[in-house]
Amino acid sequence: MSGRAERLHRLLAVRRLSEDLDRRSLQVALAAVAEVEAAIASQETALRESKLALRSALSDGDRGEWLLADAQIEVAGWNLGRLKTLLCERADAVTAAMQSFLNSRLEHEQVKQLVGDAKEETRRDDDRRAQAAAADWFMSRRTRPTN
Repeated sequence: MSGRAERLHRLLAVRRLSEDLDRRSLQVALAAVAEVEAAIASQETALRESKLALRSALSDGDRGEWLLADAQIEVAGWNLGRLKTLLCERADAVTAAMQSFLNSRLEHEQVKQLVGDAKEETRRDDDRRAQAAAADWFMSRRTRPTN
């Protein structure tokens, strides 16, 4: 294998590793978004349940239950606000990770194309040499004096 081909294969291995790392980073970022979305869903459920408990406490005249439900509504609302902010931050991280992955993927494909082109060029050179050797052999047989 020529020095150029070896360098291209090493570069291809590096690009493949880079793409794999960026893919894993993207997966981690997507998992982080899913985690926040699950927490938001949980807080929204808690908020709905607390509102139902608040209505029930109001209709029953239970001041202690009403105060507890009101506090739970306030906490769930605060949590939702913070989680939505966190979701925006993590969505931005997903966008950055996706762009990085796409860039790595593109670079990997470009290097793969270079390796393929180099292999094709090597094959063509080998074919040319073989053809030239065959032509030389044929010409040497043809021009040899016969006795």
